[in-house]
Amino acid sequence: MHIDPARAFKAASPRFIVVLDGEFTYDTAAHARYQATERFAPNDRPTGKPADASNDPRVTPRWPFLRLVTLSWLVLSDAGDGLRPLRLESRGLPEQDEAAILTAFFNDMQQLGAVELVTWGGFHVDLPRMLMSAMTLGLRIPDALKGLLSPWRRHESGHRDLMSEVCAGAGPVHLAEVAARLSIPVKTVCRADLVSRLMEHGKWSSVRAVAEGDTLTTCMVLMLWRHMAGEGASALEAKMRLATFIAENCAHRPYHRDWLAYRDDALRIAFATETARMGALAPAI
Repeated sequence: MHIDPARAFKAASPRFIVVLDGEFTYDTAAHARYQATERFAPNDRPTGKPADASNDPRVTPRWPFLRLVTLSWLVLSDAGDGLRPLRLESRGLPEQDEAAILTAFFNDMQQLGAVELVTWGGFHVDLPRMLMSAMTLGLRIPDALKGLLSPWRRHESGHRDLMSEVCAGAGPVHLAEVAARLSIPVKTVCRADLVSRLMEHGKWSSVRAVAEGDTLTTCMVLMLWRHMAGEGASALEAKMRLATFIAENCAHRPYHRDWLAYRDDALRIAFATETARMGALAPAI
């Protein structure tokens, strides 16, 4: 009897999809230790092109020196009728420090069991930073996420980087670019380059709203991507599910009005399309 190894050892389909997004800030103390190992002094700064300083890790900290300050994750059920949002979780300063944020996330993933994480660009950004933080803090990765420790085994890691799928062989682009093309609400709290200013002013509720907003936008892109593959509900049903979830659970956030408008526009367009179709089929009615 022939046994296909690819099927025999294929992991079970995840029961839950978890879309996540994190916000980070520089750990200046850790970067100062690195500067000390390089015997770096202020007068060593590059004097040539401005790009010299931005590309010099002694001047500009790179990803190992980024510390998690906010994490948002959306838990969805993955059933035959498509994705359904269940709950949106957020942890961050000032209530939770980096250790508490990661511990809460790891505990939740362990409770869920079989999960698939979904990010936009997280293969290069969120997950390496989160794992570095966990290693720094001496935290253990839960069994449900052990696949993340072998990130290059993409189909077995338990993580889907939606950006690499959507962009394929084209150059990687920002989430906001794809969302704008698809008319999905995105970056409604503030511009991406102003998030650090929110942190500086201690506006942590707004920082959480930024992370939640990116998580919800990524989720909508995922739903439309899966619909294109013939998985789950219609695109309209997916839009209704997510927008209704936001209306019922996120009315305290500044982005919820944009999602209500998105839902209303989707319904208006759907009704107009059906009316036009019926008019073409039965012009005498």
